[in-house]
Amino acid sequence: MLAVAAVATVPLMPRVVGAFAPYEGAPVRRPVPSTAAFAAVTAIAVAAVAAVLRDRPGWLPAYLYLTVAGIVLAAVDLRVHRLPDAIVLPSYPVLAALLGLAAVVDGLSRDTWDADHAIAAAAAAGVLLAVFGTMYLIPGGGLGRGDVKLAGLLGAALGWLGPSTVLLGLLTGLVIAGLYAGVLLATRRATRSDPIAYGPHLLLGAFVAILVTGAGA
Repeated sequence: MLAVAAVATVPLMPRVVGAFAPYEGAPVRRPVPSTAAFAAVTAIAVAAVAAVLRDRPGWLPAYLYLTVAGIVLAAVDLRVHRLPDAIVLPSYPVLAALLGLAAVVDGLSRDTWDADHAIAAAAAAGVLLAVFGTMYLIPGGGLGRGDVKLAGLLGAALGWLGPSTVLLGLLTGLVIAGLYAGVLLATRRATRSDPIAYGPHLLLGAFVAILVTGAGA
């Protein structure tokens, strides 16, 4: 039922993505994906997350929300090189509430309360905010403020699953970004001075980490 609700958001996705314009003077780099494209990606991603977390039904709302929000954020970033505060910032309290719900469901089903997941999520969010915030301050680093805010959000989601998930998600995202940049440079479709949208790669890295480690968390 939750998976169906997540897929039901697809008709809204093109409109939401198209609502965000690039920063002043920046170009629109891609067209808005079609509803069919959003439907295919969302259906596959939602099915994968639901399958991995089938034994953790209390966790499913949080990770389905992150999946849907992540697809929209990736599309916006690819199109206009923005990770809008209008989506990222409200996602912090939404994700916190849904992870809180996950803790309640776990506690009721096991007759015991365990704060380890919540502590790990908060710690990972703080660490990634600090790390990416530092990287943002390095001249020529290429990260934007949106990347920093997204890193904290992903840190919370990955931290809930454990430190190894955080590390896997971070490294996978950075490797994917590096490979993508390398291909662009090798094919002369970009130069070293051209900006790169890091958001989609960070989101994809997080998604891979959730699928790899989620079942055993």
